[in-house]
Amino acid sequence: PGPTGWVTILEERFEGAFPGPWFVADLATGSGEFHWGKRNCRAQAGSFGGWAVGGGANGGPLPCGAHYPNNAFSWMIYGPFSLSDASAADLSLKLWLNTEAGVDGMNWMASVDGVNFYGWFAYGAEATWTDRSLDLTDVYTLGNLAGRPAVWIALIFESDASITLPEGAHVDQVVLRKYVPGPGLPPVPADRLVAPTAPDAAPRHLVIDR
Repeated sequence: PGPTGWVTILEERFEGAFPGPWFVADLATGSGEFHWGKRNCRAQAGSFGGWAVGGGANGGPLPCGAHYPNNAFSWMIYGPFSLSDASAADLSLKLWLNTEAGVDGMNWMASVDGVNFYGWFAYGAEATWTDRSLDLTDVYTLGNLAGRPAVWIALIFESDASITLPEGAHVDQVVLRKYVPGPGLPPVPADRLVAPTAPDAAPRHLVIDR
């Protein structure tokens, strides 16, 4: 038997090699290559963070502080991983956001087929680090993913065809974990994360076409 209690599946602090276990891709057309990158432009802790459009742009990375491009569709996916032994699971991250309100923004999502992703979308010019989370036992449309043998998570930045602001989105301190019941432990933990209640967070469905 494996470990019980809270078990960390993935921890991404952007201080080591990147993308490592992540699949990163720019799925936009006609706007150059802008994908997730490990950069020292803005970090919540340590020296590096993940910039949604910092991984390249027509042969070279954007300079720190540059505007994000129009028509961005930058994906960062991890999986599949198993929750077959879990009674709870969640994703947490630090998010820095500076986007056109109501249009451009950041998604943090989950999938059970690696194609259709469901979760939360946030936007706006907060320009400060905030805590975001996804309770994998209560995912928009998908419901409870505990017990599933194959699950994916994704961080996705997107923008439309007009109006861009400096930087867009950065993430740091990404933690994916599951709770495995064991002897002397409650079936479900009391310290599970809950879905965000911020007014800028809305449920969302996106489809990846690889």
